[in-house]
Amino acid sequence: MARVAALLLLSSCLFAANEDFSGTWTLGNQRLVIAQQDSAIRCSSGDSHWTYNLNGDESRYRIDAESRNSVVKWEGAALLVNTLVSGPNNYTEMDRWQLSRDGNVLTIRRQTVTARGTSEISFVYYREGYTPAPPPQPTAPVAPIAPRAPAPAPIRRDPPQQSDYLIKTGTHIPLSFRNTVDTKHSHEGDHIYLETIQPVAVDGRVVIPQGSYVNGHVTQSKPAGVVKGKGELYIIFDALVLPNGTSRDFRSRLASADASAKGKVDSKEGKVTGERDTSGEARGAAEGAGIGAAVGGIAGSAAGHPITGLGVGAGAGAAAGLASVLVKHRPDAALPKGTIVDMVLDRDLHFNAAELPF
Repeated sequence: MARVAALLLLSSCLFAANEDFSGTWTLGNQRLVIAQQDSAIRCSSGDSHWTYNLNGDESRYRIDAESRNSVVKWEGAALLVNTLVSGPNNYTEMDRWQLSRDGNVLTIRRQTVTARGTSEISFVYYREGYTPAPPPQPTAPVAPIAPRAPAPAPIRRDPPQQSDYLIKTGTHIPLSFRNTVDTKHSHEGDHIYLETIQPVAVDGRVVIPQGSYVNGHVTQSKPAGVVKGKGELYIIFDALVLPNGTSRDFRSRLASADASAKGKVDSKEGKVTGERDTSGEARGAAEGAGIGAAVGGIAGSAAGHPITGLGVGAGAGAAAGLASVLVKHRPDAALPKGTIVDMVLDRDLHFNAAELPF
């Protein structure tokens, strides 16, 4: 109970630290209008309008010729926005929103990851009507005073070695799904969003904090057939993004999933295959449909109606009922939101101390 109370207190403190970005913001001739509510942040700039959901759900919207899928989360008073962009060029944007102490300056630091590499830029918006203070004027340099005696030769020291942290190929990293993928609704190229559920440390230093983003996509989705054939879902993990925006690309596979997953995981292929209902519910329902048709035919004969005449209707009704049962219980594969899965790294990940969030 004490642990639960502590977690609730921590959650309330984190929520209380969240900022309200509402207002009209200017950057040169650009205007960004933000309306923040408990469940969403609504933004508009020129003719473009979009919304970020604050409950963890994916936000889908279009800006010009680009389709955008975003997920956001709070990191203290900062808002982290992870966006996968599809269009003429496919790329990923990781934004970090932060307000100044007086609430008049909004800084959005953006890291863009493309096939050619990574770039970073900061956008500084001012609240409409606010005039920033001019920067201090530089003072005239003071001429140095020549020493009376030659300075002693400096002691030569080797430069400090920068710490390097290696997460090796084959490392297992548990993740939690932030959206649902399944063979009924998902298609090749659809994005998947996950986050790490426990930290990864090297030599006592946390390198990948809990809550870091992992992005991926569906490489193949095959729906299950009504009568035969099982659903098959192939997924791949593409990139890791730390809370401070540091990112690494990879092509890692799915190794396993918890009981929330619907289907059997093949760790060699990173595939989830649906399984037929073995609980007896579908079989019992199907047998019931057949028995119902037979009973209906016998009752019609006893009443003086030809069996063949009623048999067509009864057979059609039974077939429709059986088809409904088969559709309901067909073996589609699914990884619902919240499913815990295991990712296996396909390459070494190198980090230096300056890249780590803390």
